[in-house]
Amino acid sequence: MVSLQQSICYDFHLGLAQKCEVIYARTLRWPGLSGRCRWFTMKAFNNLKKYAALLVVLVCVISSTAFAEKESKKILVFAGAGMRLPLNEIGKNIEKKYGVKVLYDYEGSGRLGNKILVGQTPDLFIPGSEKWAEILKEKGHVNNYTPIAYHTPVIITPKGNSKVNSLDSFVNSRNRIILGDARACAIGGVSAAIFKKAGIEESRMNVKARGVTVKQLVLWIEGNNGDGSIVWKADAVQSGNVTIVEIPEQYKCINSIPICQMVMMKHKEWTLQYIHYVSSDEGKIIFRKHGFEVVR
Repeated sequence: MVSLQQSICYDFHLGLAQKCEVIYARTLRWPGLSGRCRWFTMKAFNNLKKYAALLVVLVCVISSTAFAEKESKKILVFAGAGMRLPLNEIGKNIEKKYGVKVLYDYEGSGRLGNKILVGQTPDLFIPGSEKWAEILKEKGHVNNYTPIAYHTPVIITPKGNSKVNSLDSFVNSRNRIILGDARACAIGGVSAAIFKKAGIEESRMNVKARGVTVKQLVLWIEGNNGDGSIVWKADAVQSGNVTIVEIPEQYKCINSIPICQMVMMKHKEWTLQYIHYVSSDEGKIIFRKHGFEVVR
C-alpha cells in the first residue's frame, strides 16, 4: 500500500519532470538555435534532471521524517475502568509535559486481557489486579510489571438504604445484590474471594445482576437498582452518591494495581516517560486525590 508521503513525493516528482520536459521541448524549437547551442541545451537539461531528482529525494526524506515523528507521539494504554479519573488526568499532564498523546481503552481487566490474547497490542496495560499481569506474562505478552497503587474493596449501598450493612446481609433473600462478573472484571474475583474467606455462599444470595466493570456496579447502586454491592473504595469515593460500609480486615482482599510493559511495545521512549511520570511523586498525588492508596 502506498503511503500518503510516498504519494506526495511521486506527484511532486512527476510534476517537476513534466515541467522540465515542456521547457526543453520549447527551447529546442527556437528558430536560429545553432548545433552548439543545442548541445549546451541538452547538457543543461540533463544536469537539471539530476538536480531535480536529488531535490525530490531530499523533499521525500524530510516529509517522511515529519510524518514518522508526528505518528510516533502517541501511545495506547489498556486500563481497568475503575482508574479512568486518575489516568485521564495523568494523560493530560503527559501531553503537556512531553507532547505525547495518551489514548486509553477502558474496560474490565478480563475483557482487556482477552483482547491482548487475541492479538491487540497496546503499549501499556494497567489492570485492576496482578492476576491478568501474571497470565499475560506467562503467555509471553508482558515483559515485566510494577505495582503503582492499591485497590481496596468496600461494600456500597444506595444513599438512605441501610438494608445491607455487613457481609452477612448479602445472604438475606430480601436484599437485592449486585456483583461483578469474575470473568470480566477484577472486582468480581475479589468479591468471590472475600465471601469464601467469610464462609458465605454466593448461591444463597439474591443476585439480581453481574456487571462487567466496577463503574457499572456503582451506577446501578446509585440508581437504587440494588441494595448492596462490593466495589473498589476509590470508585465509591469518586461517586459521592453511595454509602460506604467497610469490610473487616480479616476478610479484606487488597489488590495491587500493576503497570505492565508489553513485549510488543511500539513506542518505547514515550512509554517509558509515561511509566516514569505515573511512578513519580506527582503521579502518586493524582492517584491519592482520587481515593487510591499508593505504593510508597
